[in-house]
Amino acid sequence: MNYLTTSVYLAMPSRKRRNVAYEEEVNEPRATAAPNICTLPIEGINPTLDPNRALLRRLFFLNDDHSKYCSVAFYLSQGYAALVEFGTAKNAPFRLTEQHFTMLTEHLRFLTALCADDYYRTGVIDNFSIVTGGSYRTVFMHLGPGKQRKQFVFKMHELQYLSSIMHIVTDQLARYSAAIMDVVTYSISALSSSEYIEPQPYYSKYI
Repeated sequence: MNYLTTSVYLAMPSRKRRNVAYEEEVNEPRATAAPNICTLPIEGINPTLDPNRALLRRLFFLNDDHSKYCSVAFYLSQGYAALVEFGTAKNAPFRLTEQHFTMLTEHLRFLTALCADDYYRTGVIDNFSIVTGGSYRTVFMHLGPGKQRKQFVFKMHELQYLSSIMHIVTDQLARYSAAIMDVVTYSISALSSSEYIEPQPYYSKYI
């Protein structure tokens, strides 16, 4: 009896020590990785402004439910370049340079191929190409190299509407391209200032 009592008594302190050690281990603070927020600012752009933002965007919806659009704007993150953007509510935007957009306008004859349920394919120029979907009456635009290639899909009625306003989009892009230097000059001073800066009277009237 004494032997058993002594055994239980000796085991109790040992169990208590293990509990204390466990509590100390649980309560000990652990290091966590810091969020990656170290992004370098772009020269001439206020760091509080999203560099992916578009300036002076002009928007054209391509369908009745406004789920697909075409727009012309200046893009800060790409040197204030004037680009044509195609996008949807769900997918990442698809942006074309003036050269790419010119290629699109020059190949609008693929509408004839669509009406005939035929295929039409362009060559790949500067990582940009266009191909029709035959009897599905869709057109696929591809942009980018290899696995980085992006795709944008047009349906027949969306292309028909785009072709009807193509002269407007083309004219807007040409005017924006001609005004780039005025946009850069004004934006560098305006975006780095906390006060309103009056545009100079000799700036392009299209901006």
